[in-house]
Amino acid sequence: MSPLEIAQRQADRQNAEAGDLNLADGYDCKLCQNRGYTIAVRQGANGCVYTSCIPCKCNDIRASIQRLRQSGLEKSVREQTFDRFVAKEPWQQAMIDTAKRYLAEGEPEGKWFYAGGQPGCGKTHICTAMARELLYKKPVRYIVWEQAAKRIKALVNEADEYAEEIAKLERADVLYIDDLFKPVPDDSGRRRPPTSADIRLAFEVLNFRYINRMPTILSSEWYLTEIIDMDEATGSRIAERSNGYQLTLGRDKAKNHRLKAETIL
Repeated sequence: MSPLEIAQRQADRQNAEAGDLNLADGYDCKLCQNRGYTIAVRQGANGCVYTSCIPCKCNDIRASIQRLRQSGLEKSVREQTFDRFVAKEPWQQAMIDTAKRYLAEGEPEGKWFYAGGQPGCGKTHICTAMARELLYKKPVRYIVWEQAAKRIKALVNEADEYAEEIAKLERADVLYIDDLFKPVPDDSGRRRPPTSADIRLAFEVLNFRYINRMPTILSSEWYLTEIIDMDEATGSRIAERSNGYQLTLGRDKAKNHRLKAETIL
């Protein structure tokens, strides 16, 4: 056999060996057999044979799984699946249908998904189920808006750190923002709109993703029309990119699953 054939046989043998990265994160990669890399062989112009370790694309997916675990979503990713979403009402079935249609049609085209309205109606469950499915194909960055915005705004006077944190959101393969502009009641119980700083931050991140047609999943207690009223520039971008993949859940406490367990004696 030639040196190239010998090297290729050795590489094939190594590539067939099973690794154990799946034991840590549960992701089974058929490409690298859970080693995190593959061995490639090539012959240079001078006739020399070269072998190299090529990082597997599953490393990005594993990093996404780790980020989700660090965010506190590890349990949610296991439990908040499409199969576990109870759809007894037509509006619940519509949530599942729209989400699955987005995964099949919208995400490959760089479209966005928006679920807004009633708290406790399953918006986070559906969005997390979508993130779970996408994790099998590409990295997903998950943030809870209130927490992430607070951290990033605190860096506004640290230019390099601020730019680094913004870039993580702008350039994520898929960005999942949970509870965008989480409303806080005022003394009278009315929901206060987001601050101008929050709106500027959201626009900065979402405008980049809008321009570059990057898949984005958003949930919020605000209707999309309300976000447009708050800031037309941000809201209209969300509306355009999520056109066809929008859920508006009317405010009705009967839809809040968290209140179902109440027992009145």
